[in-house]
Amino acid sequence: MKPPICHLCGRDMLGHLDGGDLVAFADYQALPVGMAGHPHGAEWFCGEHLAAARESKEMDCAEAMRRLRERYGIAAARSHD
Repeated sequence: MKPPICHLCGRDMLGHLDGGDLVAFADYQALPVGMAGHPHGAEWFCGEHLAAARESKEMDCAEAMRRLRERYGIAAARSHD
């Protein structure tokens, strides 16, 4: 499981969720029983962005994130490939 860091703004909520939670989007795929890791299509959001993320949960995660970034004026993280 990924640590509780807002997938939109990067706020670290480790030890203090302060209203944050995990949101499962339309493309959510549970991990097989006994497998450790973070499920596809589920991301953490801080209390400030949780309601908007939940409003978008009927979309695939990538589309929801595109719209949330646009709504809040947050640029996508750059890849360091």
